[in-house]
Amino acid sequence: MKNNQDFLRQVAIFAPLADAEMESVAQMFKERRYKRNEIIFVEEDTGKYMYVVKEGRVKVSRILPNGRETILTFHEAGDYFGEMSLIDGETAPATVTAVVPTTILFITHRDFSLLLENPKVNRTLLEMLCKRCRDAWVQISVLTFHHADARIRAVLYHLCQKHGRKTNRGTRINLHLTHRELSEMAGISRETATRVLGQLQSEEVVAVEEGHFLISDPEKLVQPLLFE
Repeated sequence: MKNNQDFLRQVAIFAPLADAEMESVAQMFKERRYKRNEIIFVEEDTGKYMYVVKEGRVKVSRILPNGRETILTFHEAGDYFGEMSLIDGETAPATVTAVVPTTILFITHRDFSLLLENPKVNRTLLEMLCKRCRDAWVQISVLTFHHADARIRAVLYHLCQKHGRKTNRGTRINLHLTHRELSEMAGISRETATRVLGQLQSEEVVAVEEGHFLISDPEKLVQPLLFE
């Protein structure tokens, strides 16, 4: 329990809580482990729990009418999800899957409602919901581009903003992403994504460093998009 309490203090929504409040919150959570590629929930299961990734990584995806999977986002340790359905009672048209062996903490609808009575939690939650709205707008903007090159550039730029860490060689995206995962975020085929990435590497805009994408200058990614 103490281990979960220390971990949850690092989660943004709970960071403002006092020690006594944090101890009470930690007791509300239960823990479950998932294997790689195991589904955590589908649309019909939403509205039951809020989830926090303790270890590992999950992807949020949905199947398009053409049968292709598109990845909406990834969540890593410290990220939480499922809270929107607990607030408005609507289901989320998405499936959440463990990308690697993953440990999840989850809290029931009833206990989540008790959390919402805390103004500090409410404030942080509102800020996060605003951020997720902005992320959704970015996702929509990616899909409005007609060319594969533009879609990959837009996805990489967004990942730089969300998961990027500046180094002396450029901005490193702190996610282990395969070409397939990147293609599913951009809504194109893996083969097309690989071709576009090869071109960006030849232009020295993108490099791969220890399994991570390294962007020499994120602004170079978006310059061609201004003329789309």
